[in-house]
Amino acid sequence: MGTFTSKFSIRHSQINILLPAVFMVSLAALAFEVLLTRVFSIGQWNHLSFMVISIALFGFAASGTTLSLLGARKWAWMQKIQSRKGIAGVLCLYSMSAVFSFMVLNHLPLDYFRLAVEPRQLLYLSTAYLMLALPFFFAGLLISAAYMAVPEKTGMVYFASMTGSALGAAAPIFLLTRAGEGKLILITALLPLLPAMLTTALPCLKKTENEVRDRWHWVPVAGGVTCIFAALCLADPAGWHLTRIKPSPYKALSQIMQFPQTRIIASQTGIRGRIDRIKTPYLRYAPGLSLKYTDALAGQDAVFKDADKQFVLYDINSPEQVRFAEYLLSYSAYYLNPAPERVLLIPAGGGSSIPCAAASGAGQISIVEPSPQVAGILEKQYDHKVINQNHRAFLAREDDEYDIIHVETWGTSIPGADALNQEHLLTTDAFVEYLEHLKPDGLVTVSRKLLLPPSDSLRLWGTAYEALKQTGVDRPARHLAVLRNFDTFSLIVSKSIIDPDRLAEFAKTRNFDLVHLHGMDPDAVNRFNQFDEPYHFAEITRLAENYRTGRQHDFFRDYLLDVVPQSDQRPFPGRFLKWSRLDKLFHSLGDRIYALFMSGEIVVAVVFVEALVISLVLLIIPLLMSTRGIPKPKIGQSVYFFAVGAGFMLVEIFFIKRFIILVGDPVISFTLVLAGFLFFSGLGAIWGNKYELRSLRRLLALLIVVLMMETILFELLLPFTLRTTTVWQYGVMLLFLMPAGFLMGMPFPLGMRYLLDTPVQRAYAWSVNGCASVLSAIAAAQIAISWGIPQIAAASMIFYLIAIFAAKDIQ
Repeated sequence: MGTFTSKFSIRHSQINILLPAVFMVSLAALAFEVLLTRVFSIGQWNHLSFMVISIALFGFAASGTTLSLLGARKWAWMQKIQSRKGIAGVLCLYSMSAVFSFMVLNHLPLDYFRLAVEPRQLLYLSTAYLMLALPFFFAGLLISAAYMAVPEKTGMVYFASMTGSALGAAAPIFLLTRAGEGKLILITALLPLLPAMLTTALPCLKKTENEVRDRWHWVPVAGGVTCIFAALCLADPAGWHLTRIKPSPYKALSQIMQFPQTRIIASQTGIRGRIDRIKTPYLRYAPGLSLKYTDALAGQDAVFKDADKQFVLYDINSPEQVRFAEYLLSYSAYYLNPAPERVLLIPAGGGSSIPCAAASGAGQISIVEPSPQVAGILEKQYDHKVINQNHRAFLAREDDEYDIIHVETWGTSIPGADALNQEHLLTTDAFVEYLEHLKPDGLVTVSRKLLLPPSDSLRLWGTAYEALKQTGVDRPARHLAVLRNFDTFSLIVSKSIIDPDRLAEFAKTRNFDLVHLHGMDPDAVNRFNQFDEPYHFAEITRLAENYRTGRQHDFFRDYLLDVVPQSDQRPFPGRFLKWSRLDKLFHSLGDRIYALFMSGEIVVAVVFVEALVISLVLLIIPLLMSTRGIPKPKIGQSVYFFAVGAGFMLVEIFFIKRFIILVGDPVISFTLVLAGFLFFSGLGAIWGNKYELRSLRRLLALLIVVLMMETILFELLLPFTLRTTTVWQYGVMLLFLMPAGFLMGMPFPLGMRYLLDTPVQRAYAWSVNGCASVLSAIAAAQIAISWGIPQIAAASMIFYLIAIFAAKDIQ
């Protein structure tokens, strides 16, 4: 097995062109992939960003299917693709399709919320999916053709692809602040034109007989036209409107920009997000404001991250300007603990916690903000201490105690759109950290939107209850309180027993409703902001009783939604869907199918089914077509490359999600893990050239052992790693990526080299690997939100174990 002679072999001079071409197109494709996550985060919602991975890998898989068909039926086409002008043509097609697909996406009226009621949205979604897959199709076409052309150099091809991809994944970190998402997409899309032009221009490469008769003369013209169009978009001020990402009309920024005299006065972009600051005379933001307050609000500006997650900046230079904050629901904690000496604010959006702290007369106010752009704005706006750090890392490093810790996180402007968002501020582990940083009579307060059916308030109450139990509190229910108005609620967690009379006085004088408070008057329930029934009071009371009798697991099992308290291993505060109760949830929503599409988890399921159907089509067609005597791919070969592709992707996603708690941002984690894994796997591919077939299964077994050890070790070291400096944290992440990435770089090229006999089989293996990566990437999202992030690593080990048995069967 592992024949190294190919009907499609190319000259040594062309190999020297092919490897740089593979490097450059891999760099451009991964930069495009990373930048598309930013485009979807701004233009739609974060939970659509995972689609980028499936789009990219489908393009790669389709290229493998195409080449397997061409290799079996169209020998001349294969020779043309692998010729020097063919290489240039594919590179040019990549650049053209990347520029064109981005322009189409940015101006397509896609609104996935209307999928269930507007059939043409399905056409828009399919158009966006297919157009965005085209650049990755051409990139995969070139890389797959390289594997087929030089099977004896699969390690070199893999190294060129992985190192180019690593550089492409890392490049946006440094370049986004200078160019912005749209312009950087155009710049990176043009990079493959450099080797394309070089390939067609070098006189030292003699033309073969096939190249004399080919029709690749359009390459310089097409490349020139693409360059001119991109240059006009980059240089012309009018091009700014073509390349600037347009946010969804449902996002907060789009809604407020509809008001007259509203304008964006500053805009900054970076890998952490796009920050837009607006000026408008119509901003009136005071969540949870009592109707008893009738005076004017303080002047306001607003900052938006990725066109949503509004952060309001208040003009509060005098006591009169902050008086409105005393009538906010979230001021209840400050009413219980008047004139606090030290207050820690953790505002993940909103901004009303700052006037609350100022109105209380706090001696020292500290604000933790992980975004450098937003932290800089806050430092200029307020005369308070602003700490530009990841929230959890800051708490782990600091030993200071506070009178009040105020966590303000309102979520997205549309409930359910944050179902896949990973956030470590509302887990049981986070609440334990908050309690450990309180003074003996200190308080933690959390401000959130009020949801029906009761969900978020139930989960947070249970989370705080369990955190109090972990810190040694005997009767946690007496240390908890929940208040609400018609659309927000505040949770109060106290180290000492809460004074029920004082909190009841606060609620009564401001027309707020008590939801949970030990010794509360039943008449205070559902009194001012009335629902048909006191839903939240009834369910929290029932949960409290179940906790008291030790039957809380029965409550969580039987409840309509998933409201189980979450840990750092399953930190998805916006996820409530229970698949076993989907029919009842559908009826509770008034039998409106479109309401389900507001949940990111439903979108994951729909995309998975779509991906499965497309994968089956891509994999079955080559098996049904005649191969004219060339051996077809074998089942064992397909199982091996499917398992290797799924295992690689699952390990990547495991580390991406697990490192978020360290870096505090999913895009930063995505970029670093992607760049690190691709680089180290490229090195592993080069090193793997020295191994024979008999070493393959031993390498896979070693990889499983390393993954198991790293998964366990990371959980053990996490508390200590959070306390270290940022430099040390990045060093620890690098150490975890190095051994796993190095070993993961060997199974694919070694399999290509030793387990396959023909170019058709290699093209098909490329397609199988891509389809496996697509399906596993989508499945990983569901695994994480349903069972936890470590289970993704467990699934990857299972797939690598399957690869061991498949390799044994092939041998």
